[in-house]
Amino acid sequence: MTETQTLNPARTREQATVEPIGAASGVHALAIFLSAFLLFQVELIMGKFLLPRFGGGASVWGTALLIFQVLLLAGYGYAALICAKLSPRLQKITHVSLLAGSGLVIVLLARSWPSPILPGHWKSGDTAHPVWHIALLLVTAVGFQCILLSATSPLQQSWLSRLHGASPYRLYALSNLGSMLGLLTYPLLVERLLTLSTQAWVWTIGYGAFLILAGIGALSAPRQPPVAPAGTPKSKPAKAKKTPIPQPRLLWLALAGCATTMLLATTNLVCQQMSAIPLLWVLPLSLYLLSFIICFDHARWYRREIFLPLYFVLALLSLNVLPRFVAIHIVWLVGVFGTTLFAVCMVCHGELARLKPDPKHLTSFYLMVGSGGALGSAAVVLVAPNVFGRYWEFQIALLGCGGLVLITLLRDQDSWFYRLRFGRLILPVFALLLLAGAYSLTDRLLNGEGRGDIVIARTRNFFGIKWVVRKEDEIILVHGHTLHGIQNTDPDSANEPTSYYVRQSGIGLLLEGYPRPAGRTQLRVGVVGMGAGTLAVYGRPGDYYRFYEIDPAVADLSRGTHPVFTFVQSSAAHVDVAIGDGRILMHEEVARGESQNFDVLVIDAFSGDAIPVHLLTREAIEVYLRELRGPDSVIAFHLSNSTLDLQPLIATLAAGQNLDSEEIDTPLATAPVWVLLSRNSGILRMPVLAGPAHPIQVTRAIKPWTDDYSNLFQLLRW
Repeated sequence: MTETQTLNPARTREQATVEPIGAASGVHALAIFLSAFLLFQVELIMGKFLLPRFGGGASVWGTALLIFQVLLLAGYGYAALICAKLSPRLQKITHVSLLAGSGLVIVLLARSWPSPILPGHWKSGDTAHPVWHIALLLVTAVGFQCILLSATSPLQQSWLSRLHGASPYRLYALSNLGSMLGLLTYPLLVERLLTLSTQAWVWTIGYGAFLILAGIGALSAPRQPPVAPAGTPKSKPAKAKKTPIPQPRLLWLALAGCATTMLLATTNLVCQQMSAIPLLWVLPLSLYLLSFIICFDHARWYRREIFLPLYFVLALLSLNVLPRFVAIHIVWLVGVFGTTLFAVCMVCHGELARLKPDPKHLTSFYLMVGSGGALGSAAVVLVAPNVFGRYWEFQIALLGCGGLVLITLLRDQDSWFYRLRFGRLILPVFALLLLAGAYSLTDRLLNGEGRGDIVIARTRNFFGIKWVVRKEDEIILVHGHTLHGIQNTDPDSANEPTSYYVRQSGIGLLLEGYPRPAGRTQLRVGVVGMGAGTLAVYGRPGDYYRFYEIDPAVADLSRGTHPVFTFVQSSAAHVDVAIGDGRILMHEEVARGESQNFDVLVIDAFSGDAIPVHLLTREAIEVYLRELRGPDSVIAFHLSNSTLDLQPLIATLAAGQNLDSEEIDTPLATAPVWVLLSRNSGILRMPVLAGPAHPIQVTRAIKPWTDDYSNLFQLLRW
């Protein structure tokens, strides 16, 4: 395939030589498949390991995906470098040496850590600079291995093209098939059956098998560049050659980047409505990979006359859904946004496949694709949170895809834009309709997000978007799509607890009715999850309240000389705020011999869509118990959640620690769910709780969660 043919997409792709996978070396193909499978399995294993340590939100997965994209780019860069600069013999020596070195690294890590890829000593999460902390952890744990896994596909394809003299691009589809199987088997099989440490060990065994296959593939690569067969006409003198048309590298970069941006933006949108669990990471990423498989398997699968109109319709449908995002069921959201993601990826990857170069440019092509993926991820993870106050990445990627379609059609002289009689009219009409629809629907979205109210404060950081809205007689803290606090603006009722924390709620009854023994009037209360700081209003003179808040932006709303929420400022108790992960901070306090001796410890981190799993494990309960004053102390869990049924899990954990538990009914329309745990059953039957308290109604059997095992899928409310 010549460069001129490559840049003329209308020519029949079947004219190019396509080597069937079965005819290629089985070892090479298996190494490519296994490397892709292991690469995406380790992404999910490490994502599950990281998620609870950095707040449990979708941004953790987005950051991890960015790091893996950078590692993928490093692998592609390494493959392109050695193929361009080293002789075939030195390529083999270099690659086999690095494979052996990575095996040695695995052995050394296995001797130092509880498992070869999970650093047990890495306990605390850096809330000030979480992206860089996650990057350091991932590079240390699996960086070397992931670079070699990423380099396998372009290297093996390059070697096979020299060995067989044929186009190896179909093996790119095989690579993406391995990736997708690695994704799908994780939430459906691996996560449900194996503990996290077992997953790490099983992956390590698979990596050992990969080292053997990759080593054999490298050693069987041709030692010399292919020699032209006898009778091949000599090439014309250089002066007779036409000037080669330059490769569209920037377009490769932009198409790959747009698809990746759309992937992460869609994942963020879906995880706003539902917990950031591996299943919801897998669905968008599987659609992304499926488009790669289809487009690079054969040119006949991507048809512009099908996918360009489909993209146009789904783009308008998605923009229409966004203003009604909160009111739509999660199943419909996943369906609409997932289908739109697939259409965008089919368009981007389909056009990318039409522009793929001659195999001699294969490694540079993959390098640009990897660069685009890394830049697209960086745009969502690093740039957007510092530039946008809302999640605009989805709309930008959606419309950006349309812009790239325009460019590809204009540069292709055989496209329908030039061939059809009214082609030059149809394209601008569709573009104007899309832009007009985007403008109109974005205006509706802004009105739906509170543009009609007075927005006192809005901020976006690693932990998501927070804004404070002033309505008629109250100010409201909203995080994502979850209400996290309300304060009345009337001075006479400004210090009255509201929402989940009213006096009739389980926590209100407990804090006001908790017995204060003679001679000790002080009450010590710990709260994991600050919100608007509402619980501080229950403090009396001499009491001590300690809030643990992972998001500095949330804490800042209640601190300083002019706080937005004044619950903390006006509290009669002494109030401290500790910034960081609550469980980790408490663990460090206990380790230093500085147990807080709480009478009441409130765990209030589950009303939002991002569930910090590590606050709901057996080891977490043990940390909480060590922070309590004695057997009369109470742990209060706030379990109001629209997507997860957490009561059965708490009941199981309480039984495992021989703790009594009671669920407190609240006779209110909001009906917040509070569950109280204590070693002393009598304290849970104090007079104020006698009526509303009742045993937890367990609707399903739950295996106890540990730091090594959790499965949010089994708690979903369907």
